[in-house]
Amino acid sequence: MFSLSKSDRVLIVAPHPDDESLGAGGLLQRLFAQKIPVRILFATNGENNAWAQRYWDKRLLIGPEERVRWGKRRREEALSAISALGGKHACAKFMNLPDQGLTRLLMLADPDLSVRLADEIQEWEPTVAIIPTMHDAHPDHSALSVAFSLALDSIGGSLTRIWEYLVHKPQVQLAQEPVKLLLSLEEMERKRRAILCHETQVALSRRRFTGFATITEAYFPHDPVDAKMWKTPLAAARLHEGVLSLTFEAGRRERFHSKILLILRSSAVNGHCFMLPLPLASGPSQIWDTIRGQRLDNAIVQWRGSTLFVDLPIAGTPDFDSIYAKISGWTLFFDRSGWHQMPVRASREQSFARRTRAPRLATPL
Repeated sequence: MFSLSKSDRVLIVAPHPDDESLGAGGLLQRLFAQKIPVRILFATNGENNAWAQRYWDKRLLIGPEERVRWGKRRREEALSAISALGGKHACAKFMNLPDQGLTRLLMLADPDLSVRLADEIQEWEPTVAIIPTMHDAHPDHSALSVAFSLALDSIGGSLTRIWEYLVHKPQVQLAQEPVKLLLSLEEMERKRRAILCHETQVALSRRRFTGFATITEAYFPHDPVDAKMWKTPLAAARLHEGVLSLTFEAGRRERFHSKILLILRSSAVNGHCFMLPLPLASGPSQIWDTIRGQRLDNAIVQWRGSTLFVDLPIAGTPDFDSIYAKISGWTLFFDRSGWHQMPVRASREQSFARRTRAPRLATPL
């Protein structure tokens, strides 16, 4: 897995300052030691972490100026951590995207996320990418993973290797078995010192953060149709006679104040992003086009125990490259399971290859 050479160019994608150390601190040490070109791309500055800031700054009210100052401090901590791992500050690049706002940008197809990620990939031209997994329970992590995959598809990129790391474990069981990078005692200690450079974050969670400095570092293989790895998929899709049918395994909590986020992506068009709130009981649900801010036809939602069935009407002949779906509920910070990328089963007259392309839903109301 990690047999890299100086001819490689590695891109580490981090949602926030500290994820580079938590998720890839051991690997980064080896890359720096072997002088393999590395870029660490920080999506956000981690500025929207109000409770940690209240504790650290000893103040209750946190406004825009305080958030900006907090983000600058977290950037400085990230640079200190890179130094502790043996790297130079020049390898870091900050996109300054909104902390806890990446899902919103994703659902708006905002060019600040999609286009800029594609630009970063084209500029650095990595042969290896290390990205957060879309199954991560933190919304920023999972959204950034989906956005990276979409950006890579949009430019027709073909990295030789893509690996995913997990920081926030979801409540559902992960289907993939990770590949483990074994760290020496010296590497463990150096990773621990790098984690402790993020002083503002370990102040309230020292044990949890330093718990990442173990003898192994886990990486999951990236697969464009990862749902095939599940013996019993947590999410599935089927297309039949103009109706896209989605199936989810959902917990009780998903019945309350939850919604489905859906991205249908085509390489030929900009794609579509939809949201539909989930009713407490079975019944119709309004579909919203989140890019255009328009109401569409109703979907039909059915709850059967722990299984959720959703039928969405699709007009015309669909032709899309990929489907990403997520059940998003009200939580303080974390999701239950992140995003799912789903292969689509189709009727014979609508047969697809292993990937699908973007449909046109019914006329806006």
